[in-house]
Amino acid sequence: MGMAVFIENQLHERIGEVLDDRDESFMRACESGPRRSVRHAVGRHGDTMFNTFQLMLLLEELRELPPGLRTETVRAVEEAAESAIRKQGYLFFSGD
Repeated sequence: MGMAVFIENQLHERIGEVLDDRDESFMRACESGPRRSVRHAVGRHGDTMFNTFQLMLLLEELRELPPGLRTETVRAVEEAAESAIRKQGYLFFSGD
């Protein structure tokens, strides 16, 4: 299983999810980030959780990706982040 991204509300109830594609395009986009970037903090193995402030930074970084890295899956994660921000919730990234 690859990366799973769960949208959580303020109570940490899961209200949606996005799964990385077979090419792991979201994970590749994360790993391509500079060491101090928010997206680089998403771990391939293990769990990562971002709050609304961190999600705003992540959205900026994802939107600045070159066209070749902005896949349908990356755009789905952007939409998930926007949803979590609207609900003042979180994104929970679950690696292998």
